[in-house]
Amino acid sequence: MYTREINGEELQFGVSGKLYKDALVMFDRKTNSLWTQVDGSVLRGKMAGQQLKTIPLTQTTWKEWKRLHPNTLILQKERNLGRTVYADYFADSKRYGITGDQDPDKRLPGKDMVISLRSGTDALAIPVKKLEQSPIHQTTLGGIPIVVVWNIGAKTAQVFDRRFGGQTLDFFVTDQGHEIQLKDKQKGITWGGLTGKALKGGKEGDFLRPVQHMVNFWWAWAAYNPHTRIEP
Repeated sequence: MYTREINGEELQFGVSGKLYKDALVMFDRKTNSLWTQVDGSVLRGKMAGQQLKTIPLTQTTWKEWKRLHPNTLILQKERNLGRTVYADYFADSKRYGITGDQDPDKRLPGKDMVISLRSGTDALAIPVKKLEQSPIHQTTLGGIPIVVVWNIGAKTAQVFDRRFGGQTLDFFVTDQGHEIQLKDKQKGITWGGLTGKALKGGKEGDFLRPVQHMVNFWWAWAAYNPHTRIEP
């Protein structure tokens, strides 16, 4: 998810019908420059050198989102969304994108899901399979301490900055219910693993800062970020 503003000007985008590394390419209606879906950078056109600013997002189910945000409005499309047209694609471990038939990076199976993050030249991928066994992973991204959280019951990933109140926090899991709860060793605060909200410990209502991330097939992320380190 990106903002549509560049140099103080709001842009409008459309789908170009082109692909780059098997990912959608957008165009802006002002200059017809071509922009990549995966990283928001310009492939060709007058906007060359520009990059859209990311907005933190949560990839989850509608049921889970509405539980957390009951007053959310939704754009309802006039078609049956009960079954995705990509069901056969998801089920086929050998199909990589529309035109690709080879995994670009053999370190992981191409169709494995990863929590993917990037900051400057630093790129990181955390396999979901690993998080299903151990639901938090603490590391750094671009020199910033972060915690990656996999909420098992909600099948939802979150990533937070571990800096709070002038300290870098270290977390451990206290509850693996529908929403994982974390507690930090430094301040003794209990945090919600879906929201990053302080639940107990004297800072109720405060939040950890979310960190931009995506949930991708490994092949798709690696095609754009071949220098990615994989943890754990």
